[in-house]
Formats: sequence, structure tokens, C-alpha cells
Amino acid sequence: MTPIAVCSDDYAQNPGIDAGILELLAFGRLSAVSCFSTAPAWKTGAAAALREHKGQADIGLHFNLTEGFGREKMPSLHAVILRSLLKGMNADRLQQELERQLDAFEAGYGQPPDFIDGHQHVHQLPGVRQIVLQVIKRRYAGHPVWVRNTVPANPAWSGKPQILKYLGGQALAAGLKISGIKSNHGFAGVYGFDREDYAACFQEWLAAAQPGMLIMCHPATEVYPDDVIARQRVVEYGFFRSQQYLDMLAAAQLKLARLSSIG
Repeated sequence: MTPIAVCSDDYAQNPGIDAGILELLAFGRLSAVSCFSTAPAWKTGAAAALREHKGQADIGLHFNLTEGFGREKMPSLHAVILRSLLKGMNADRLQQELERQLDAFEAGYGQPPDFIDGHQHVHQLPGVRQIVLQVIKRRYAGHPVWVRNTVPANPAWSGKPQILKYLGGQALAAGLKISGIKSNHGFAGVYGFDREDYAACFQEWLAAAQPGMLIMCHPATEVYPDDVIARQRVVEYGFFRSQQYLDMLAAAQLKLARLSSIG
């Protein structure tokens, strides 16, 4: 059985997302969870609920530069990308923000993260990825932390997978290799969040499976306002709760595994 990781993003963003992730963890349908450590819910119960599932999955930081959780105005993803490409990112402020979010993660979860990725993949952008690598090497020298890269599992995939690859995914993968920091082998889960036939997407991703491949997902039990992909989250949740999901893994001779445990 080939080991792959399935990671659910955006934990602590809203109760529907949290409920879906916790339930899927309880049923063994996920092997990683990426968390907003500065979301209001993280301190008020989300972190504590996740601690009940320690050991079942890798738990990591979803580094955030664009989501304000309805409390504060944050820059758009386009603004962050443009600033990064124009070399306008403030390295000191980025480091302080990453450290702040890591502090909040550790305070809530009680231990360092198993991995770091980025909300809307901001961790791979020019000027940001360098800070991520520096902080990991300094802060977690004695604690292995893996980092998500977005290099497509199938090089033939076009559209958004290729955009992510050239918007920092490939450069980050190279930097991780040079730094000796573990990462996934191939990335999947990228689509337009507009497919009722989500199972068909998943089948295509599984066809590209290799040991250590990472598939990201975004399930939730219900629709919440101010979330542009809220309806698709419910579609994904239904799939991951289904027997079809398990049958597809079995038919492809795949098993879920924590990326931290995959050689």
C-alpha cells in the first residue's frame, strides 16, 4: 500500500470547518490538519478540541497573511503576491508575524507544529519562503518540521497547479531540499472549488499518487457566511464521509499516513 497524506486546511476559521475536521479525524479520514493559530476560535476551544486527537494526524500551522476573521482588514491575496514579486515584503515584520503565529500555535496545542504551510499558499512567495526557512532552521533545529510544497504530482496538470508551481512552489521545493527540510513528494487538491463531482477530481489526483504525495482539502459540515468556498466545503465533507472515498483509496492500493512518518 502506497502511503499518501490528506490534509484539511483552515481549522479554527469557523465552527462548520472545525466540526467537519474533528469528525473526519475521529473516523480516520485525514492524516494532517492545518490550523489558523490566530483565529479567535483557536484560543476559545478549537485548540483544546484538537488536542483530543493527538497522534492521529500531523497538526500544523496555516501561516496567514490575508484572513482577518471578520475582526481586522487584511490585504488581499493579489496585493500580497504583487508586493512579494516587487520585493516589497518587510523581512523583519514577516519574521515577527510568523513567530507570533507559531507562539500562538504552541500555546494552544501544547507543542511545536508538525508542519508549516500557508493560507492561499503565501508561505511559498518570494520574500516569504526565505523567512519561513530561516525561522524553521533557527527555532526548530531539534524538532523535525516539514513544509508543504505545491509542485504538481502530475507534471501534465495545467492551469492553477502550474500557476502555483511557478509562483513559488518549485523554488520553495528547491530551497527545502538544500536546507534539508522534509516536504511532500507531489501536490494535489487544486481545483476551482466549483465541482459537484468532487469524487472525479479526487480520482484524477489518486492516479498520480506516489509515496509521500499530499492532497489538500477543505471540508466543512455546513455553510457559513463570508466564505467564498463555503458550499464546496460541504460537498467535500460529504465525499470524505462516504464509503466511496475509502473504496477509491483501496482500489488504488493507497493508505493514509502522516507525512512525518513517511521516509
